Amino acid sequence: MASDLIRLGRFAFFVLYGLQSYLLTSYPVVYNSNANFYALIVLFIPALLLWLCILCDENNLQGLFIVWLAYVWIALIPLIGIIFGGDDPIENKLDSQIFFGPNVLKITLCLSPLLLLLLLSTGTDSMSYRDLIWLLSLRIALDLFDTVEMLEVVLEENTIHHNIPRSFECAIIAFACISFILSPLQLMQVKTGDHGEWKYRKLTSFAQRTLQTLVVNCVFLGLRLALFLEYGKDASIFIAKNGIIILLSLFDICSICECCGCEERY
Repeated sequence: MASDLIRLGRFAFFVLYGLQSYLLTSYPVVYNSNANFYALIVLFIPALLLWLCILCDENNLQGLFIVWLAYVWIALIPLIGIIFGGDDPIENKLDSQIFFGPNVLKITLCLSPLLLLLLLSTGTDSMSYRDLIWLLSLRIALDLFDTVEMLEVVLEENTIHHNIPRSFECAIIAFACISFILSPLQLMQVKTGDHGEWKYRKLTSFAQRTLQTLVVNCVFLGLRLALFLEYGKDASIFIAKNGIIILLSLFDICSICECCGCEERY
């Protein structure tokens, strides 16, 4: 039986999930009269139904990564494509004088890391699960905030012009989507052991760390260096963040492979 704190966290997840669903699907409705709000809101239903089914049986907690996968692949990525993609993207039309402006969009996207933390931390009262999943969820949430900040670069170009070409913006949007797409892999690292304890999958951890380092953090570092050196965009804080994460990920990879003098931690 879940504790009161767990139930409160699940209620908060449900409310914030519904709020983000409403806000994200409202942008195409406000800025594109041909968009159908009810058709878009359906994209968020599969993840919600999966989440409700998993809550009925805590033995299926490993299925939470499927909830996140359904949310990211079926709902979040298509909405980001609708808002940021195309020849005449909605993000170019955003009006800061109305409620559904760029600031609300940034706040709405920032709800995704919070949703992840609530999704994972309210799975069960098991201490072995919570000790392992809390560190993992913080790592994923940090990467998600990093990704949202990359999208913020595209939004800010409409108000603070750095003369960033559209092709460069498309590269940012594409790799931001790839970062979101890869995030469910991080949840696939955990599994239950023979005695019910939670631990990492060694091979999956190696693959995820390598992909996340090369395809996300290294690419984001390169994009931010280009923004800083070529277009005068101040990105020093997140450049440092990407550099630190790359170094930590290399140590993790060495630990998993038990090479370079590192001992196994998994």
